[in-house]
Amino acid sequence: MRARLRGQKTSYHHGDLKKGLMDAAVTLIDIRGREALTMREAARRAGVSEAAPYRHFANLDELLGAVAIEGFDMLLADLDAAGSAKDVAQAYLAFAADFPGRYELMFSRLADRKSATRRKQLVRHVEELVEKAGGLAALHGEASLRLTGL
Repeated sequence: MRARLRGQKTSYHHGDLKKGLMDAAVTLIDIRGREALTMREAARRAGVSEAAPYRHFANLDELLGAVAIEGFDMLLADLDAAGSAKDVAQAYLAFAADFPGRYELMFSRLADRKSATRRKQLVRHVEELVEKAGGLAALHGEASLRLTGL
């Protein structure tokens, strides 16, 4: 009680709020698509107030950008672990199948400039890793067709 009176933080601690918000965001995106995500819904799913997300993300675009960048980090880790060209192709296609909403977000327009700039660098790295497996255009095309059921 004394801490509150002096304006200091209370003992309440959510843990890693940024991670909790991103986890809530990716769950929504992977299950219901990007359109289902709002800052309010991310906060509700993370179990925090509607104002809490703004401590880490200025707006929804920044949260979406962070989720997209995290997706690229995950994809790159999968591709780095793959050995042969066949393994690289399988890792790429498996990622798209396992995380369809996130995959679509990763390759959609990002309004957050910082994230969009970082994504360009990450896409170049993905291009290098998938070159031996037919290239990014071929794998992205196949993944997109599979996601639409074709």
